[in-house]
Amino acid sequence: MDITLAQALAERRSVRTFAERAIPLPSLEKILWAAQGRSGEDGKRTTPSAHALYPLRLFVLAARVAGLECGLYALAPEGSGLKTVDGADLRPALCDAAIGNPEWIAEAPCIIAICADMAGPARAFADQPPCGARGARYIYLEAGAAAQNIQLQAVGEGLGSVIVGGFDDEATAGVLSLPAPLQPLALLCLGFAAPEGS
Repeated sequence: MDITLAQALAERRSVRTFAERAIPLPSLEKILWAAQGRSGEDGKRTTPSAHALYPLRLFVLAARVAGLECGLYALAPEGSGLKTVDGADLRPALCDAAIGNPEWIAEAPCIIAICADMAGPARAFADQPPCGARGARYIYLEAGAAAQNIQLQAVGEGLGSVIVGGFDDEATAGVLSLPAPLQPLALLCLGFAAPEGS
């Protein structure tokens, strides 16, 4: 599905009810590339990063992705492939860790978790005011850019998405088996939108 950026921006909506249809693996691969893919020979990526530190780490919780077993996967640096972390369906646990137990987390065919190494940028930008906080600000800006790229590419693939930022950080990190200093920043639920009235 080829659409312009203007069309993707106009068509982007939060989708919280998903069809049973599986996401094609090539569509997921394009979405992951949009979020963190290498975009040139110089090592730059699709999402801007302060001092090119690239502290973001993406995890994919696949439930209904054609060609991908159910489970949790880590995206290798520079978007070069998925590595299995856990073979279980962790959506119910992620739903329990979210504020208000939003049912769309448990029903989404796929969830991309945007996580970040919070320590590296804190050290790299420790000399910038406000003291100790500038690195975190850069991380949040980068995560927002990655989330927007995910949502716009999802539109281009005919998929809907919704971003979830309300969750217990420690519980979510536990579900995703995140080693310190990684912290979860956002969850993006993806899938084909259910027909209206279903």
